[in-house]
Amino acid sequence: MSHHDVQSMLVALRADFLDAVPERCDQLEALILAIEKNWDQDKFEALFRHVHSLKGSGGTHGLGIITAICHHLENLLTEIQPSHQMTRPSVVRALACADLLRQAETEARQARPSFTTIETNLDRLRQQSLASRKAGLIAESSAAMSHFYQQVLSALPVQLLVADNGLTALEHLLREPFDFIIVGRELRELNGVALISALRTSQTRNQFIPAFLVTSRPDGIPAHAGFNAIILRDQHQATQLRSIVEQQVLDADNPGI
Repeated sequence: MSHHDVQSMLVALRADFLDAVPERCDQLEALILAIEKNWDQDKFEALFRHVHSLKGSGGTHGLGIITAICHHLENLLTEIQPSHQMTRPSVVRALACADLLRQAETEARQARPSFTTIETNLDRLRQQSLASRKAGLIAESSAAMSHFYQQVLSALPVQLLVADNGLTALEHLLREPFDFIIVGRELRELNGVALISALRTSQTRNQFIPAFLVTSRPDGIPAHAGFNAIILRDQHQATQLRSIVEQQVLDADNPGI
């Protein structure tokens, strides 16, 4: 197959993907409105799969704007999942993402597409979502523990994103703003100590955010590792975690090391 044939095939696949976007947006909107009316875990999981699939396809076809919109929508869904409730503000944000996806599909068909306005509106959505809340990252390989942390902090004004391995967590930390991070010691690919060590030398906007290690083995943690607190996995961990986030994140004007 010649280079020209390959390029023609890629162009055709991209066009097929864009053709499917409006219908996929219709499906997203229908699921969002159905979940608002009555929470259904199966529908919620279907919604998450739809968003995740769109995000991946956007990246495959070189449409980073679609990936970015879906990433924001995934964050929203991750945030609301523990409460099993889609509030009206969450619905408005989710539907706004679907509308941005439609705009991106239209703009992508132009000879010289410009996504500047869409990116500006997406950034506005991000700012609105964080206006009264602190953004936190949970780096934890155990899904059960991640769910536990989210439940513990569900009553606090925080927005939480979950990463199930150290490298994924570091990627988030290098490109997205966070106010704090909760870290499990035994992370896949990059352990908790190495993750925070990398963050502290990264010279990014997240370099000095508070980092809380949750572990059943507090021994062997270097004093210079960069953790603001170490929380033991015992019968007091829920109270300790909530208290530390309140004191070092929500009540602190200038959190840092």
